[in-house]
Amino acid sequence: MTKQALEIWSPAERKAWELPQDLTVSQWADQNRILDPMTSSEPGNWRTVRTPYLRGIMDAFNDPNVEDITIEASTQVGKTESEYNMLGYIIDQDPGPTLLVMPRIEDAKSVSSTRIKPMLQLSPALNSHFTSREDDLTKMEFKLDRMILYYTGANSPAGLAQRPIKYLFLDETDKYPHFSGKEADPIKLATESTRTFWDRKIVKCATPTTKDGY
Repeated sequence: MTKQALEIWSPAERKAWELPQDLTVSQWADQNRILDPMTSSEPGNWRTVRTPYLRGIMDAFNDPNVEDITIEASTQVGKTESEYNMLGYIIDQDPGPTLLVMPRIEDAKSVSSTRIKPMLQLSPALNSHFTSREDDLTKMEFKLDRMILYYTGANSPAGLAQRPIKYLFLDETDKYPHFSGKEADPIKLATESTRTFWDRKIVKCATPTTKDGY
């Protein structure tokens, strides 16, 4: 960056123009993700080597030819943590409007305050993206320095369809209602919000209990 640019642009403006590092999601997580002692059996630095089967899932997020990632697995194998690693990568490396959908609005509020907010606070790389405004962090919306992260429930038609989204995370889809209120399937409804982004990413995560689970 030239001396003139350093003089003209503020630190926030220079940061906005920074190019993403040449990292995959798993590499980013190994360098920057810190697991919360309140929710993890192995708190401290994330190590992909402990769950090597997640590496390919996470790094598929960096493949420009991959638009839709579906994770169907048993409980307690790290699938939700792999989602959070993708989310952390987005916030730090490739920001864009993001929506995280849980089965119910109450679930979304809980995840935002007990899982995502602590994740951002524990990691220096992620903590640096907080703004100085307290009202930028609510239970249903995080306004960060370069992007906005929304939360909603699959039972809220308005929350699923009212805004354009580049990154969509659909968690615990096996627990979603078949219809969101009087509207369509919540997965289809939320996916419609990504139409305007040619480089969208959609991540679905489920613990199916029947052959019809999704």
